[in-house]
Amino acid sequence: MKDNVAYEIIIKPNRSWLYIDWQGLAHYRDLLFFLVRRDFVAKYKQSILGPVWFVVRPLFMTAAFDIVFNRVAKVSTDGLPPFLFYLCGIMVWNYFSNCLNTTSNSLIANAYIFDKVYFPRLVVPL
Repeated sequence: MKDNVAYEIIIKPNRSWLYIDWQGLAHYRDLLFFLVRRDFVAKYKQSILGPVWFVVRPLFMTAAFDIVFNRVAKVSTDGLPPFLFYLCGIMVWNYFSNCLNTTSNSLIANAYIFDKVYFPRLVVPL
């Protein structure tokens, strides 16, 4: 006859901000792929140039910065080529700005998914 031993399982959340569930992300990589694909298609489906616009827009902004700051205002770039200087600055700023805006908007737009099924919550901002 077996002993009737009661087992108690205690589930505690991980309190570390730096903990990343790499196994969970790898397991749900197909969900990440479909969410990225959905956002990419939604963003570029209605534009004539499509994904080419992703490259053309920073080039136009760089040309405008080059005309205004290099030719009109004569701002020094300390020996660097002005076009490259402005392009690097625009790319870094746009990356930071887009990441911050897209992450916050994705959490708000996908709030209904959080209470439906389990998946690593880091998938949504990624």
